[in-house]
Amino acid sequence: MLGAAIVFASSPAGATAQSRRHRPVHARHTAAAAAPMYKGALLEDADSGRVLMAYNADMEWPPASMAKMMDLLVAQEQINAGRFSGNDPVRISERSAHTGGTHLGLREGDVYPLRELMKAALVKSANDAAVAVAEKIGGSVEAMVRMMNARAQELGMTHTLYQTVDGLPPRPGHDVDRTTAYDLATVARAIIRETNLLMWSGQEKMDFDNGVAILNNTNHLIGHYEGCDGLKTGFTYQAGFNVTTTAKRGDMRLVAVILGAPSNPQRFAQAAKLMTWGFDEFTSVSLLRSGQPIPVQVQVHQGPTIQPVAASELKLVVRKSDAAGVRLVYDVAPSIDGPVTTGEPLGRVIAQDEGQAATEVMAISPIAFTPPHTFAGEAYNAAAPPSNSQ
Repeated sequence: MLGAAIVFASSPAGATAQSRRHRPVHARHTAAAAAPMYKGALLEDADSGRVLMAYNADMEWPPASMAKMMDLLVAQEQINAGRFSGNDPVRISERSAHTGGTHLGLREGDVYPLRELMKAALVKSANDAAVAVAEKIGGSVEAMVRMMNARAQELGMTHTLYQTVDGLPPRPGHDVDRTTAYDLATVARAIIRETNLLMWSGQEKMDFDNGVAILNNTNHLIGHYEGCDGLKTGFTYQAGFNVTTTAKRGDMRLVAVILGAPSNPQRFAQAAKLMTWGFDEFTSVSLLRSGQPIPVQVQVHQGPTIQPVAASELKLVVRKSDAAGVRLVYDVAPSIDGPVTTGEPLGRVIAQDEGQAATEVMAISPIAFTPPHTFAGEAYNAAAPPSNSQ
């Protein structure tokens, strides 16, 4: 560990806003770590995945209860797809009722709404609730584990393997789940982007099933660190004290991961210190609005001149001292053949920081154009000679 290095990024990762990979382009400095209070750490911009700081971020580590993030992501995505409802009743099985570790004390045969069990698994880190959610969504714990691993692969989490839905070791000191700080940030960003789970993880305490129990949040940054609204803690004897957390201030949201802190207070202190450094040093620069015209024109052969628009919002997190140096590069062909459909990509807009590509959005057509005498499915080429057929 003494030979490890902390990398502080001074330029964005070479990735698009939806990138699933985490690669700092280069670093302002790399310094030997002086006995940090953790085994691994990571700070990212939540929108782009840009790495702001990394320490042993690719080290394999047990996620402990942070495995529940994937359990709940899969469950919420199944709800979003209409296959389940948060109101669906869940009957507590013998397996769920006898799950050890942190638990609610659910009893076999009891019935609760799916959403209440998801809430308990996220806020209180209740293992019995996580198992009940898995059995409802996957049909069995084993099937849910397969769904979790499949989703991890889709997200590019190549160093993650789940064997449980709750992170609970089969016996003390023998954790079987594996992940990295990079992969934990990836699943956190997916939760932020694709679900509304932060409305629960951002609460210091919540009622369970209309007051049957009170759920105290295991993330002690909630209510005590400005802008913090998630996400998940984890502890086992092997993993130590861990947290994946997120906070938003203004237009910038950060994700921080702390692995292997020596105590419960230290995991939160180190995460807070990391995010505070991020908010102090970096800013989010808004460059383009979704649908905003860009200052280039594309001539359609024997057709109109089109001014492309941004397909989505383009913003970039940079050091505050570097914000004035951000520039846009327009990679758009000056002319094209028709036909053109509304929303068709015509090129891309690249944001550069210190001359390096940082993030990009597509430049798309705001209109449709079909050249005369062109039929559906027929390519139009204005340079082709006219047909002699009558």
